[in-house]
Amino acid sequence: MRNVFYKSWMWQKKRDTVLERDGYLCQVCLRADEPVPADTVHHIVHLKDNPSLALVDTNLISVCFPCHNDLHPEKGFGMKNEKKFSNKIKVFEVNQNPEQPW
Repeated sequence: MRNVFYKSWMWQKKRDTVLERDGYLCQVCLRADEPVPADTVHHIVHLKDNPSLALVDTNLISVCFPCHNDLHPEKGFGMKNEKKFSNKIKVFEVNQNPEQPW
C-alpha cells in the first residue's frame, strides 16, 4: 500500500510543494548551518504510524538522502550502523634506541 501512495499524483504534487517550500535544502543539515540539497521529503510522524498526516504540510520536511537514512535507523541505515573504526590519524613518537638498529 505504501508503494501505491508514494506513486500517487497527490503525493508527487505534495512532495514538489514541500521541496519548493524548503528551498530544495535539507532542513536537518540547515540546523547545522550546512546548506545541502534535499532530494527526499520525510514524514516526521511516519506514514505507517498515522496515515491521516500523510499530506499535512507541518508533518513533512525536505531532507538529503544521508539524513533520511539517519531518520530511519529501523531500516538498518544511518546512526544505528556506527563506524567500527576511527578516521583519526594516530600520531606517536618513536624513541630511537642506538643499541637496536632496525
